This record gives sequence, structure tokens and C-alpha cells, in this order.
Amino acid sequence: MIETGDAVPILLLGGGHAHVEVIRRLGELGLGTQITLVSPSRHAPYSGMLPGYVSGQYSFDDFHIDLEKLCTRYGVTFIATSATAIDPNTRRVSLADGMLLDYSILSIDIGSTPALPPGVSGGISVKPIASFTLRLEALDARAAEKTRRLRLAVVGQGVAGVEMAFALQRRLGRDRVDILLAGRAHDVVTERSRLARWILRRELNAAGIMNYPNFEVTSFEAGELVARDGRKLFVDDVVWTTSSGAPTWLGKTGLTLDAGGFIRVDHFLRSISHPEIFAAGDVASLPDPRPKAGVFAVRQGPVLAENIRRCLSGETLQPFRPQRRWLALISLANGRAIADKWALAGSGRWVARWKNWNDTRFVKRYRGR
Repeated sequence: MIETGDAVPILLLGGGHAHVEVIRRLGELGLGTQITLVSPSRHAPYSGMLPGYVSGQYSFDDFHIDLEKLCTRYGVTFIATSATAIDPNTRRVSLADGMLLDYSILSIDIGSTPALPPGVSGGISVKPIASFTLRLEALDARAAEKTRRLRLAVVGQGVAGVEMAFALQRRLGRDRVDILLAGRAHDVVTERSRLARWILRRELNAAGIMNYPNFEVTSFEAGELVARDGRKLFVDDVVWTTSSGAPTWLGKTGLTLDAGGFIRVDHFLRSISHPEIFAAGDVASLPDPRPKAGVFAVRQGPVLAENIRRCLSGETLQPFRPQRRWLALISLANGRAIADKWALAGSGRWVARWKNWNDTRFVKRYRGR
């Protein structure tokens, strides 16, 4: 049992994709007893499988990692709460349960918060994913109470938005729900190839999902979703898959942050202002910026684990080199998916099987034998 004020060699805040790999790798090296993990939830979702959970392909257990069991396997101390403050000068973290923890090395992988348009509130945010399952249950109940078709807007035209649109239609039933996809971009998944965008437009049309590009939301009130140009969509509710925001309490830590409030790190995933602090996943602002996507957090895990180990032994750190071209596997929630990389794209059931193998392999890695 850790008492208030006790120092821990390695303190991990958050059970994100990078931290579960840190626990596995350092645990296998026999360093688990030097690690303490703090996470508000025992169950950590794998973001790549969220659309499959929403559509009914996966159960809750299928796409969650049991952090407490993972920690127990490697001798890591698990504390089920969240951080509320960091004092890097005293190397002390304040927790929501009142506990104070001193650390030698701190790593932060706490994800991100929803970044809604200024002045806009209401609706259902996908982030944080760990609590989205509860919000989804509330949406299920609302849909069940409706005596007419439910009109549901999904705001955000990136991969997360289009996957959520397909998944929600599958979950709620095409005969009972109208899905509207809206976003400020001129097209869906503008970060992907032209061919992938063409395939997605075709699939959206076939599914009867209406797309509203150049729709920059300025308000949502009383069932009216309003765009800056004056257009209005009348909907029963909104699901937000828009860009990520940083936890506001980081602004009081004294860490160097970027304009969005995320922790600026160097090529070693180390805070540029406090070298004993690391950050990974959505909360980290890389020198060479990348989208807030799970693929980068997963790839940061091995480098983060190695650099924490090297810090303990005084060795030179290893740089993290993010991909410039990365594979996107986009679920269509109908037993098919799209693969996109290097301006090449294809779709079919074979892609969905590939995505399922890739995603379930990641989760199984942390469940033991």
C-alpha cells in the first residue's frame, strides 16, 4: 500500500495505449514492482475497436483491457483514481482521492477531452472513450422510447466520424434512424487518399447517410444544429467526433504546452521543460505533429518503455520516429472495411477480417496466457 507522500520510482498517469505496453515490457524485465499506474477506470478501451462495439460486433470485454489484472500480472501497483494536479518542482502528483504521490520518473498518457465548438454544449461526445459506453446506453434508451424515426447528427467528417455514422446506423437500425454526417471540411476524411474518399462517398450514399460538408457548427439548441453560413439541421441529438482538446488542469502544472494545451515533448517523448516527465498518446504534442490517432500511441509504447528503462540506468535515449504514411482501416459496419495507404485504397470483407485480426491481436497481447 502506498501512503501519502511516498515516492515511487516510475509513476504512470493514465491507462492509454502506450502505457499498457510500458507495463508489459518493463514488467517482463522484472521492473513491475517499481511502477505505479493511476487510472480512473479499471477497464481501458482500445479505440480501434470502438466502431465494432457500437455496431454490435464486439462486447464490452472484447475491446477493453483489464488494467488491474495487467498490473497484478507484472507486480505493478494499480490505483483507481485520476490525477488532478502535477507539481514538477517537487515531483509530486495530487490525486482525486486526496492522495499525494512523489515520483522519480513520471509518464502521462491520459488521452484527450472533447473539443466542441466555442459556446456549444449538449449532445453526446465520443471522448473520453472510457465513459462513452455509458453515454451510448443513454442513446439506446432514447431511441427505444421514440415512436417515430430518430434523427441523429454525427459531427466530424474524419475517420472517427464516418465510422461512427455507419456503426450507429447498424446499431439503431436503418429503418428506425436517420443519420446525418456534418463537418466543416469540404469532403469526408480529407486526410486520406482521393480513392478512399470516393469509396466512402459511395458507401455513405448506399447506406442513405446524408453528408453535409462545409458545415461549421456554431450552435446546438432545442434540436437545431446551426452552421456559420446559416444552414440548419433539425435533429433529436448530436454525436460529437470532432477534434481533441487537452485536459484543462494541465495548464496549471508549469509544463510547457502547445497552443492547444497539450504537453510539448521532444523526439524522445520527454517534456521539453522537465526531462523527468514523459508524455504519449493524444496528450503529447510531438515536434513533428501527427493527428490524435491511436496508431501513434500504439507505436509510441515500445519507445516510451525503452526510454523509461534507459532513464533508470542513465543510458542515451531512443528517438520516436512517427510514420509519415500510415495505414487506415476504416470500418463500414456491414462486414466490410476500407484499407488506405500510399494513395491506394481497397474495400471488402477481406479488409474487415484483416482489421479484426489486427485489433483483437492488440487487446489479447495484454490479457496474458
